[in-house]
Parts: sequence; C-alpha cells; structure tokens
Amino acid sequence: MNKLSIGETVRFAYGFTLRELGTIIGLIWVPMVALAVISFLPYALGDTARSPDINSGAAGAIALRSLALSLISILLTACVTVPVLRQAMGLRKGPAFIHVSLGAAELRLWGGYLLLIGITIILMLGLMLAVVTAAVAANAIGSKVLGAALSALIVLAGICAMLYALVRLSFLLGPVVVAENRLTLERGWLLTAGNFWRIVAVLFFVTLPFALVFLGAFVFLLGPDTVALYHRAMEQNMDQQQIADRMQAIVDSHISIILGVQLIIAPFSVGLSSAAAGYAYKILSPGVPASTPRP
Repeated sequence: MNKLSIGETVRFAYGFTLRELGTIIGLIWVPMVALAVISFLPYALGDTARSPDINSGAAGAIALRSLALSLISILLTACVTVPVLRQAMGLRKGPAFIHVSLGAAELRLWGGYLLLIGITIILMLGLMLAVVTAAVAANAIGSKVLGAALSALIVLAGICAMLYALVRLSFLLGPVVVAENRLTLERGWLLTAGNFWRIVAVLFFVTLPFALVFLGAFVFLLGPDTVALYHRAMEQNMDQQQIADRMQAIVDSHISIILGVQLIIAPFSVGLSSAAAGYAYKILSPGVPASTPRP
C-alpha cells in the first residue's frame, strides 16, 4: 500500500499551476465562459425569483430548465477538468491558447460526476431514513431525550461516513478516467486505501487560497446588505420565507460580479485540484501505463 506524501503533492500542485498558468487559461477559458453563461441564465430568466403563487405548469418548466442547465454545467465542468489533468499528468504537451473538446474522456468524467451525485442522494436518503427510524423507536419507548440524542448521533456518524466515502470515491476519479480510459469508482477507492487523512490534508491546502478569496468576495459584496437585512428582519419580524426572498434578491443583484470572480480564480482552482489529483494518482498507482500524449 503506497502512502501519499502531503508536502510533495502540494508542492507539485502549486508548482504546476504557477508554471503552466498561461496554458491552463488557454485550456479552460472557452468552457469556463460557457459555464458562466449557463450559471447566469436562471437569474436572467427570472427562475430564481419565482412568484409564490406560480402555477404548476410554469413551476414544472422552471424545474426542467434547471435540470437541463445543471446537466450541461456538469458536462462543462468535465470539459474544464480533463485537459488540465492531461497537462498535469504529462499526457499532453505544449501551450494552449484555445481548447474545445468533447470526447470520450469528457463524457466518461461527466458520467462519473453524475454517478457521484446519485450516490450522494442515496446516502442522504439512507441517513434520513435512519434518523426517522431512530425517532420512531424513541417515541415508541416514550423518551424524547433519547430520540434527540440518538438522532444527533446518527446524523453525525452518517455525515462522517458520507464524507469518507465521497472523498475516496471522487479524489482519483478524473485521473483514472484520463489515464486508464475507463469509468470506474472502484479503482479510485482501492488506490486511496489508507490515505484518507492525507488526501483531506492535500485538499485543504490546495483549496484554501481560492476558498478564502471567494469568501472574501462574498463578504465584501454581500456583507453590508446582509447586515442591513438582519436588522430589518428583527425590526419587522420577517418570517423565514421573507428573509430567504430578500437574501436571494441580494445575491441576484451581485451575481454578475460573483461569476466574474469565479472566472478569475478558476485557472488557479482547477490547476491546483487537477495537479494534486494527477500527482497522487501517479504516486498511488506506479507502473500503470499512461494514455498516448495528446496535443
């Protein structure tokens, strides 16, 4: 069982991203712009500010449109990730000024993302069922305190188990798809055995910078309006729905800037995460033949 070096993985991720930043931008800017447009459409179409008395037909149309846009967004995310992974893993050489590709690897990774979403939904439903079962059992013996304690324990254990499973299933999904030309979650699960906390540490260090930037942008843009909304809600005794509607309006008013910030930090976030996963794959699966380099 190979062990992942946290320091070496993080150093490689930052070194690759800074060294290949221009190439990363060239590889991802087309799908990233398309992704930003797709993300803006619900706000432009008014889907995020629907009326409470909307009819079922209009609500159904919004739901279908939201589903379609989500599927396209996930596909575009795969189109962003695959070429950067190839560059980080040495399967692609040279610079890039523009890159548009929708091949087997992108479609496989898209399928992998959808599979992970499906697994997440199943795990969440299982957790909800366990909590309901615990509550029913506690009510049967007439102890609300026991029911609350048991439910809290189940939720905590369930969230920990879910995070453990999803980290191990997802971390090497992209590199396996790119290097081995196949879609499998089992391969990543086997390769990451005994490395969960090392992977968590790597993910922390490679996601921290752009997470702080994005959080700072949110605080700068939404902070004053959010504080004002809080005071107004206290004064006017707003209910939760009113607060949610006002908060959505605040987000809507700044969505173009938020999407702009996402575009700016995307080369760094994609580069760091892809390089870390690609390097980890090479360390945890030595001797695996790589795919043919692509220009």
